[in-house]
Amino acid sequence: MTINFWRNIPAYKDFDASFDIGAYTHFDSTWHLFIADIQGSTQAIKDGCYKDVNMIGAMSIVAVLNACSDIEIPFVFGGDGASILVPNSHFEQTKLALLATKEKSERDFNLHLRVGSILVQDLNDKGIDLLVAKHEISKDYKQAIFFGGGMSQGDHLIKSDSTYCYDIIENMPEVDFSGLECRWQDIPSPKDETISLLVAADDAKEYKELLAYITKNIGSYKQRNPVQEKKLQLSLSFSQLAHEAKAKALGLERYILTKKLWLANILGIILMKLDAKLDSSSWGQYKKQVAQTTDAEKFDDMLRMTFTLSTHDRKDLEHHLKAKHKQKKLCYGMHISNRALMTCLVFERMGSQIHFVDAADGGYAMAAVGLKQQLKIKATA
Repeated sequence: MTINFWRNIPAYKDFDASFDIGAYTHFDSTWHLFIADIQGSTQAIKDGCYKDVNMIGAMSIVAVLNACSDIEIPFVFGGDGASILVPNSHFEQTKLALLATKEKSERDFNLHLRVGSILVQDLNDKGIDLLVAKHEISKDYKQAIFFGGGMSQGDHLIKSDSTYCYDIIENMPEVDFSGLECRWQDIPSPKDETISLLVAADDAKEYKELLAYITKNIGSYKQRNPVQEKKLQLSLSFSQLAHEAKAKALGLERYILTKKLWLANILGIILMKLDAKLDSSSWGQYKKQVAQTTDAEKFDDMLRMTFTLSTHDRKDLEHHLKAKHKQKKLCYGMHISNRALMTCLVFERMGSQIHFVDAADGGYAMAAVGLKQQLKIKATA
């Protein structure tokens, strides 16, 4: 096992393989699981700060990716936070990057970011397996998939025991958020609605059957993906572009950066309209590339999906989920919106990039409220 553990895992292209135990590998026990999550995110979203909540979750990831730029590491974006794994050799810079993000979150966003970690070996010693697989979404993005209970139980341990968590120290180092972007308008649902859905089941076949139901009745991944080329529009709203500027600059520099982002979007709109060529790439194909590198569906001990559907199909899906829940086969939470929110990590304009997708006005964080209620009732029963 080495620092290249994650890079060396073979990838599969069919998301269905995520529910086959044979696709998984035991995680290297010398790596560390870091959790960053916003405490009080539900209230913050109710107060209208859902974009800030999503932004800080993405900031946590990009800060670590930049701090560990010499290796490949797996992560999961959870809407109001992130889960990240790093080898022991990169523990300290990861911790400092996340604490600097925590400081930024509290100072500039007035949101408390909890940061903690646990060694994978410590999970193993507690009888907890952390299994990982790699799903190839596109040539530019390989998604981490987790199974076996290690991710969810590790998350619970860190959140329930403050000894796993870290406080901000004096003289925090500068944190690098380069690559973080929030330049697209909210994406109107290509159909009636866009929903974020969380599902937890004890039997992997329930996930596979649910995905088959969704594919049959709502459409393929490409058809249900809320990020459709024709719906993508770069934002010219100073208030929206200020979210990215707020993450990267202070004071007058923030104001100047907002203006620069506005000008960059003007240029981007022109380049895409003219189908300008850059080396061997075409700006006219950029929206297609964005749609192909979205993180709209994933699995990390629970199924997380953000997709578009008609109101009729959503009601049928809810009926299906309620029936499964009544049979004690799964628990779920759902948040319904009329648009999607996209926060982006762009490391190469025509290459490596990831686009985190969530339903607007709360997405996964609000869906988690319903899921937690059902899980709590299940546990007490």
